[in-house]
Amino acid sequence: MRENNVPLRPTSESIRELVRELENAAQLASRGKATKRVCDLFDSTKKVVSWKFQEWDYGKNNIQLPCNARGLFILDDPENPEIVARGYDKFFNIGEVVSTKWEAIEAHTVGPYDVTLKSNGCIILISALSDGTIVVCSKHSTGPRTDVDRSHAESGREYLLKQLKEADVDPEAFARELYELNITAVAEYCDDSFEEHILEYKGDKAGLYLHGINLNQRTFATWPMDRVSQFASKYGFKPTAHFAIEDVSSLKNFLDECSERGSYDALEVEGFVIRCHCREDGQDFFFKYKFEEPYLMYRQWREVTKDYITTKCRIFKFRKHKFITNQYLDFVIPILDNNPELCERYMRGFDIISLRNMFLQHYGMTAMEILNYEKVKELELRNAVDFDKVDENTKFLIFPIAVIGCGKTTTALTLKNLYPDSWAVVQNDDITSRDKSMLMKKSLELLATPNIKCVIVDRNNHQYRERQQLFTWLADLKEEYLPYDTNIKVIGLSFIAYENLQSVRELTLKRVLARGDNHQSIKSSVYGEKKVVGIMQGFLNRFQPVVESKSPDNKFDLIIPLRVSHTNSSLENARKTLLNLNSSYPQLVPSMPSEEEIEKAFAKSLTYKPTIIKHVKGKGSTNPKERQATFYSAHIRERQAMIDEIQKALKSAYLSERGKECMEKLFKQDKFQPEFHITLSHVSQAKKGTEDQRCTWKNFASRYQKMISTNEEKDESMAPITTADTVKFKLNKLCWDEKIVSVIADLPEHPIIDCNGQIVPQLKAGNAVSHITIGILQPGVAPFYSNKLCQRVLKGSDKNTWSIDFDCCAQFEAEVRINF
Repeated sequence: MRENNVPLRPTSESIRELVRELENAAQLASRGKATKRVCDLFDSTKKVVSWKFQEWDYGKNNIQLPCNARGLFILDDPENPEIVARGYDKFFNIGEVVSTKWEAIEAHTVGPYDVTLKSNGCIILISALSDGTIVVCSKHSTGPRTDVDRSHAESGREYLLKQLKEADVDPEAFARELYELNITAVAEYCDDSFEEHILEYKGDKAGLYLHGINLNQRTFATWPMDRVSQFASKYGFKPTAHFAIEDVSSLKNFLDECSERGSYDALEVEGFVIRCHCREDGQDFFFKYKFEEPYLMYRQWREVTKDYITTKCRIFKFRKHKFITNQYLDFVIPILDNNPELCERYMRGFDIISLRNMFLQHYGMTAMEILNYEKVKELELRNAVDFDKVDENTKFLIFPIAVIGCGKTTTALTLKNLYPDSWAVVQNDDITSRDKSMLMKKSLELLATPNIKCVIVDRNNHQYRERQQLFTWLADLKEEYLPYDTNIKVIGLSFIAYENLQSVRELTLKRVLARGDNHQSIKSSVYGEKKVVGIMQGFLNRFQPVVESKSPDNKFDLIIPLRVSHTNSSLENARKTLLNLNSSYPQLVPSMPSEEEIEKAFAKSLTYKPTIIKHVKGKGSTNPKERQATFYSAHIRERQAMIDEIQKALKSAYLSERGKECMEKLFKQDKFQPEFHITLSHVSQAKKGTEDQRCTWKNFASRYQKMISTNEEKDESMAPITTADTVKFKLNKLCWDEKIVSVIADLPEHPIIDCNGQIVPQLKAGNAVSHITIGILQPGVAPFYSNKLCQRVLKGSDKNTWSIDFDCCAQFEAEVRINF
């Protein structure tokens, strides 16, 4: 049999070739990597293999995937494999990629443009085997599962069988037609009794909405919608509304009109999927158009509700719909606080819509009335902070990025002395509380004083985590001290460039030894010269230079590069800071002070004597030892960003009770590791590893031995050495059991990049599975247990482990460290 002159069933040889390509892709380290999962079936002893790719690999011109289907199931039969079920090729929103920009659509596609309503549920793939077995899959899974509370495939199958029975259809006859035509019926399972999304599907509206029928072949081919509707009617599916628009201009006008209303035919819809053909070769081409509102607002309400249930904290970092979302929270928080059962159901994906509707009924408006209502718009505008606006009400925080002896305190005091009534300095060494955030609390307390315009937060902030810590504290604490509409500009004073570290070391050491005990924490007479040197070298080893394009440094509104060079560099740095502030923020420095005023303020700063003594731990006085690296690691800068990605993944996942308890323990008891890293090579691999691992260890040792020796002469501490090399990676899978939580990371084959952006070809990751230990749930479990856990998860079928795939496309960066 043939469909449009194409054989209905591909040959076994062609499918074997596809499987070979998929297996090869599964061996890749990152770009284009395939992931396979062997799945049991509900009503058969046969198995199928689910294949998937990373979301970010689709649609890339420089990545050629064996198949672009999102949802691909192949019979687990080496001799006679068949494509059992096939989803759509990945398609994109308007403007999301080059091919879906309006000008590209006009140039490269032809009508008619078949517009279908976008259902709001979970996708279900329905097909059959040669023996009459119906196969029902979710996007990447099928068959019985014990690792989740709810199975989309299983629930979809149960609903399908119920639907066929009500339509008086023999399931075997249905299966025979699917198999003979070699097709996959693609439906959306929309049923609030199973799982709520954004739109409401209750009673007669619940069901399987058939919106496509694909041929089970490598190249994407799908039935026209008229034929899909006939098939839906024959087998009792809910039909998907569709209609044709002849040209791009009319299509664009129609979509714009619907977007303004936020609805179609007086119904709330999430958007449309548009089906057409490529002008060049006639291939099926899909793209989508999703409404921004009111669904953005609905999702925001859902997320803030989940955040409140999880944290019981009402600090939210949303920028749009601030007024109405606060009204929503005012309404729902008392309900949530008095109904633990509702909270539990909400976190499992139920009562989301009913709670939202309760608020809308209480407020007396529909969502679109709220969005279009002039008074609410006015209040939204009044509650929204223009983060770019700088005026007389703007406040300023200054964060130095420095190490001991750079002159940051002298520079800070010089600036304060010039503006004694409107500037302030909060010194970290004056904070004796165990609450580290007291540094920011004191700073915001001063900034809340009407006459204070600027506060310098005097701390070294020489590591990314310290800078991120300040930004996190600021976001969390700001509205406890200042009105919500106070705009704060954050300025960084970068005292050191990475290439100047050696000269800075020599100069700062002379300064610190020369000033003796005139420092709050580094006192020569108390610690001795050797320990002072050790403490300072530890700071320099840990120093992480400013990278303006990366988090957290991309959060600064302005970064002023300074230099530590000659004796009076603090005077020059104060002068340069003033020049930059006068140029960028004349509201803070309206005009340059005279040279006489600057020098007078500088002279006064030199008379400063610390009054609070703070003790610093150091290892500089220990007996010198020849240092040997224990392991080389990729130290992850953006720890909080990674935790945020884990939270996002968990929010959209369905977990068994045991799996959920482990995650709750991780977050509620703060079982996170203090820092995250990927082990690149470990000394144990040099002794007991494979030949490849031993070779990798030697290559790492060869590259970094000179750096170890150089530092050994100057630093007797055992602090890690941060190199200029970096590693870029993506998150693949979150894995855990009752002992430990880990993340499998995707690294390129040669992951090390030098300071010039060049790949270091002889270096690669030593572990078979690159991973990050996120948290230890049970005392006494060694971090290296993560390696075993990740390997168990990848092998599959372990009921005592759980895993979630990450959908995020974010790329993380880590710095290579030498650890002792």
